[in-house]
Amino acid sequence: MTHAYSEMYLEDAMRTLGEAVDFALCDQGLNPAELTAILSNTIEMKQFERGMPRVVCGMTGDELAREIIARAGLKPAECRETYPFDRSPQYWAGWVLAYTQWVSSLGFSELLEVAPLDWIIGSYHPLLEASEDKFAQIVIDKWNKAQADKKGLKAARKAAGLTQKQLAAQSGVKLRAIQLYEQNQLDLRRASVSSALALANTLSCAIEDLVWQPIALEYDSRAIPSERL
Repeated sequence: MTHAYSEMYLEDAMRTLGEAVDFALCDQGLNPAELTAILSNTIEMKQFERGMPRVVCGMTGDELAREIIARAGLKPAECRETYPFDRSPQYWAGWVLAYTQWVSSLGFSELLEVAPLDWIIGSYHPLLEASEDKFAQIVIDKWNKAQADKKGLKAARKAAGLTQKQLAAQSGVKLRAIQLYEQNQLDLRRASVSSALALANTLSCAIEDLVWQPIALEYDSRAIPSERL
């Protein structure tokens, strides 16, 4: 999987977003739902996803938060003179969110749709001692499950109101093959063109609508320093 920026900047990015989330929630007084909505739509987070150095590691978290807050039409609180030594659940939420975005290459809006900030903060105590990979895998599993209800062969078949047996009869594709495609035990992207086209025509959609595959995290992270603790 290709990442938007080098791993050498990952810890800086995680710290920046951790500080930004902590500042917005603790200093600015936003609630998690408000900040989730802001982060899902702001241009700075789009730049963060693309690995723009200015936002990933070129400013403090307070500065990033103030810029995002101002863009949302609010008057930002003043930057802190010192940063607390003990890292808060809010800081941790930004820390692991940045990691999950980097390792999955999904957008923040996609991640926050299945893992809003209040949910992430609520995961602090059960997952604090776990690795960042563990948190990322939980979120990606949630994302995959949500997408499975909206994309791929199974979703298209259900939208058409067909059973697997009916789809097999109408498309000419074997029932067992359809079952294996829906269970992701066979890759529809490697099916014959005639089979993929028959399924798409039967379901009145494009082949591209049928070949969604769940994200599988391939990255096994090194130990990231636990300075946040």
